[in-house]
Amino acid sequence: MNRKKRNYLLGVSHGVFYFASNGFVDYTTVLPAFLKHLVNSNALIGFTAAISRGGAVFFQLLSAFYLQGRKKKPYLVASLWVRFISWFMIALTSYILLPNHPIAELVCFIFFLSLFSFAGGIATIPFYDIISYNIPADLLGRFWAARQFIGGILAVLSGIVVKFILKQYPYPLGFTILFVFATIGFGLTSLSLGLMDEGQEKQKKNRSFSEFINDALSILRSDFSLKRMVLSEFFSHAVYMCLPFISLYALKVAHISQSKIGYFVSIQMIGSILSNLFWGYFADRKGPKFIILTTNTLAFFVPFLSIFFSNFYLLLIVYFLMGAYLHGSYIGYTNYLLKIAPQQKRPTYVSIRGTFNALSYFLPALGGFIADEFSFYVLFVISALLSFLALVYSLTLK
Repeated sequence: MNRKKRNYLLGVSHGVFYFASNGFVDYTTVLPAFLKHLVNSNALIGFTAAISRGGAVFFQLLSAFYLQGRKKKPYLVASLWVRFISWFMIALTSYILLPNHPIAELVCFIFFLSLFSFAGGIATIPFYDIISYNIPADLLGRFWAARQFIGGILAVLSGIVVKFILKQYPYPLGFTILFVFATIGFGLTSLSLGLMDEGQEKQKKNRSFSEFINDALSILRSDFSLKRMVLSEFFSHAVYMCLPFISLYALKVAHISQSKIGYFVSIQMIGSILSNLFWGYFADRKGPKFIILTTNTLAFFVPFLSIFFSNFYLLLIVYFLMGAYLHGSYIGYTNYLLKIAPQQKRPTYVSIRGTFNALSYFLPALGGFIADEFSFYVLFVISALLSFLALVYSLTLK
């Protein structure tokens, strides 16, 4: 097997294991259900979900600056194994501390989940550099789609396992078993990506961090396409405000049993799988803006339909659209960024994108506050309105 094909398959394998692992600990379904046993606060649950999603944006600027001109693969591998150890510790502490010490477990859970997410921020810069070096630009759409298509199939199976485990094993053992499965999966992601070649690309190195920041601000001011892209992605993340609370809405308002959460995981992954047949084809033919417009339309319908749907089977439609949006949006904005970013300044472009979206990833905390103070319905209405505005703004992309 030649080196290019080997690296392509390793990159796809990383994505496959990553999505399958996330199926066991999905932040929109499994984690909110677990946290509801530990604390009765939607705001805190939203904050924890935000950490799992948004903690990776921290350290991206520092990582991009520090790794200029350095070999990036050692830092990538180290970060990936920190992420593996984090889930190992979450599984271990849940087994030791629950059910008698829920507050202690909550503290441990938030700490190790934060460590997992922060390590992702360090890994992001070398990850995109290595992928960009090894995967030709005209294959990027199909590369991301292949990762998510195959990984989505395994994630559907993860959802089935979630349903079986939570039905057969009562709290807290069922969740501990899911954490163990996630630990194994993240270990495999570390192994597969660690075997990829790093590549050799010369990139500009700033003399100081302040110079790096000034360079990033200069790029943001002068590159019209980048500025519009990061604003569009920031606005599109308004839907994250409600994502972790649709499952809690199903449990508390629609009175759906906890074991059926596994169905939500599976249908979300099915939405991802089937939509990837669409994303992969059109990303390379219609361009990333087409994908962005389509996924932002889906983002509007996720909270909009949640306003009216309280039946289990109707909520499956919402999760199907959610799966299609989450993975399609990633493909659209990532391809847009990699196509407009000059090779020598790619780490800076990636860090600008991640840092600019930092606040948007913490919208679930605001969503939890709205749900606590008002209702799930008010939360869904606000999310739908903001998502519609995001769709309108994305029309301005070139």
